[in-house]
Amino acid sequence: MDAAAAPVFPSTPHLAHRHTSAIEDAVTLVAGAWLLAGTYVDGWAHNNLPDLETFFTPWHAILYSGFAASALWIASLTWRRRAPGTSWRAAIPPGYGPAAFGVVLFLASGAADFAWHSVFGIEQNIKALFSPSHLGLATGGFLILGAPFAAARRHPVERGALRLVPAVVSAMLCGMVAAFILQEFAVFARHGLIQTYAGSAGGPRVVTEPTSSAIIVALGSFFVSTAALFVPVLLLALRWRLPGVVPAAMAFVPSVALQFMVALRDAWLVPVAAIGAALVGAVWLALRPAPEHPVRLAAALALAPVVFWGPYFAVVAIRDGALSFSPEVWGGILAWTGLEMLALAALALRPLRDRT
Repeated sequence: MDAAAAPVFPSTPHLAHRHTSAIEDAVTLVAGAWLLAGTYVDGWAHNNLPDLETFFTPWHAILYSGFAASALWIASLTWRRRAPGTSWRAAIPPGYGPAAFGVVLFLASGAADFAWHSVFGIEQNIKALFSPSHLGLATGGFLILGAPFAAARRHPVERGALRLVPAVVSAMLCGMVAAFILQEFAVFARHGLIQTYAGSAGGPRVVTEPTSSAIIVALGSFFVSTAALFVPVLLLALRWRLPGVVPAAMAFVPSVALQFMVALRDAWLVPVAAIGAALVGAVWLALRPAPEHPVRLAAALALAPVVFWGPYFAVVAIRDGALSFSPEVWGGILAWTGLEMLALAALALRPLRDRT
C-alpha cells in the first residue's frame, strides 16, 4: 500500500491528551463513591425505617450531592478537552461517553422519582426495587461509575498498574450497584435464604426440609449474587494479571456493604465473607491466572464462587446445627455457581483465542 492510500490515524500523543489520566479517573471514583454511599444509605433507610413520608431526606441529600459532584466533574473533563469548532460529543474523553449519557439518565430519573413519590408515596422494602425511576437511577449510576474502567481499557499507552487501580475500583463499584438493585437476591444480606424453620413465634426454631420453590429461589439468588461479585473480576482479568488481593477484595467489600445496609441483622456473616474472600485470594495465588493463560484463568473463575460460598453453607450449618438443604442441593448449588462462571469465562475468552 503506498503512502497516499494509507489510512491516516491520529498520532499517539494527539490521542493521549484526550484520554483521562489515572488521577482524573480517581477523582471520578471519589465522586462516584460519594454517590454510591448515598445509594446504600438510602437503601438502609428503605429497609429499616417504616415511616418514610418525604422525598427530602438526609440520605437523598448524600445521593444527589454525590451525583452533582459526578456530573460537574464529567462536564469539566469534557470542557477542558473541547477544541474550538468541534462538537461537545467529540470532546468527551474516551470511555466516558456512557457516563455522559448516565448523567442525563440519572437527572431525568431523579426528576421522575420526585414525581413518582409525590403521586404514589415512598416505597418500602422490595417495592423500592421495582420502581421505574429507581431502576433509571441505578442504570445512570452504573454508567457513571463504569467510566474509569472503560477509560482504562481504551487507553492506548497506559496499560499497567497505573490503570489497574482505578479500573478495579470502578468495576467493583459497578458490581455494588448491581448488588444493590438486586438486593433481594443478595446471599450475604441474610442467612435464611438456605434455611427453612418451624416453630412457634418466640419459641425455639427447628430446621426443616425446604420446599422445591425455596430451593429454586435459593439457586436463583446464588446465580445473581455470583454474577454481581465475579463478573467484574472476569472483565478485569481479561485485560490485566490480577494480584490475589483484588478478587478477594471484590468479593468481600460488596458483601459487607450489603450487611451494613440491612443494619447488620446477620453481623456474623461478615467474618464468613472474610473467610470466603481469603479462599478466593488463595485460589488466585495458586493458579496465577492471566490473560495469556486462558485455561488457568477459566479454572480460577470457576473455583472462585465455589470456595467463596462454601464457608457460607458451612457456618450456617454449624450455627443452626443443621442445614435445610441436603448435600445434593447445597453441593449442586456450589457446582452451578462454578459452572456459571466457567461458561461466562469461556464465552469471554473465545474472542481472545480467535485473535491469537
